[in-house]
Amino acid sequence: MVFLLAGVFLPVMVFLPAVVFLLAVVFLLAVVFLPVMVPVSAESSMFADSGSGADGVPDDRGMTGVADPLVAPRAGLTAADMALARELEVVAHRAWPPLRVTELGGWTLRASAGASRRGNSVWAHGDVPDLPAALAAVADFYTAVGLPPTFQQTPVSRPGGLTGALDAAGFDDTGPTDVCTARLAGLAGPGTIRSPSLRVVCASVPDEAWLTVAGRVLATFDTQRAGTLAVLATLRLPTTYVTASMDGVPVAVGRGVADGRWLGIYSMATLPAARGQGAARRVVAALASWASQQGATHAYLQVEEVSTVARRLYAELGFRPVYRYSYRRGPLPVARSSTGGTG
Repeated sequence: MVFLLAGVFLPVMVFLPAVVFLLAVVFLLAVVFLPVMVPVSAESSMFADSGSGADGVPDDRGMTGVADPLVAPRAGLTAADMALARELEVVAHRAWPPLRVTELGGWTLRASAGASRRGNSVWAHGDVPDLPAALAAVADFYTAVGLPPTFQQTPVSRPGGLTGALDAAGFDDTGPTDVCTARLAGLAGPGTIRSPSLRVVCASVPDEAWLTVAGRVLATFDTQRAGTLAVLATLRLPTTYVTASMDGVPVAVGRGVADGRWLGIYSMATLPAARGQGAARRVVAALASWASQQGATHAYLQVEEVSTVARRLYAELGFRPVYRYSYRRGPLPVARSSTGGTG
């Protein structure tokens, strides 16, 4: 009997410490990683104080754990964010002055030789007395310049029935863009420098090196270059062009426009071979440092939903979303042919 009991309990006593140890490890892993795996509710992704700091600009609280923290609302903005959206649309319009403008009630019809969607779309910032007549006038305006009628639709676009009218008229949606803001104080530091050979310079006009890098990444400085340079030539706000070079070779660029408290960050481009080396961070830091000297305190930028790498960088830098907009593009009207052809 003694030998029988020893045969039963001895293996148990030998392996019991190992089993206890494994259970302890499983418990410890559950304690550490389970909170990370629990989904974050929609409410926890909101800012704790309705989304804005004392100056009306979203702060960086309550944004951890969100898959894409730069996704902004298309509708349902707070009163503070509605006012901020209107302000940012005015500032962005001044930062990219269109080459041709026609005012139609509360709409601004913009054309810029096809350079950028903003410069070739309707800014519907106010009401129009007759919506169907206004849509017809928009079609005529863009037909005359050889472009499809396009609206920039934001949460503050007017009148209220515009969305339904564009849907009924067959206007498509070219994809969302999020407008995000950050305080300059958190952007001016260079952050982690992955390449010690990285250097940045600022200039008041874009040189050929800047244009070359921008043209290899951005259509506005490639196929749309002539129209883009014409727009920039009309810009009267303080502007700087930043070039980041690695081992003396330009690899990243950015453009900054100062307007009151705002720095507008535009034309950010990094060559594919140089990505992940901290070049874009250095460009943003240089733009923020320059803008601080111009009296700016905050920065804004627009980033498309498909730009996943850029969105990750901007979120890490502290940018937070305010509102989302998209471009609604209508079909080109069929050209009217004259009578009396050759048959």
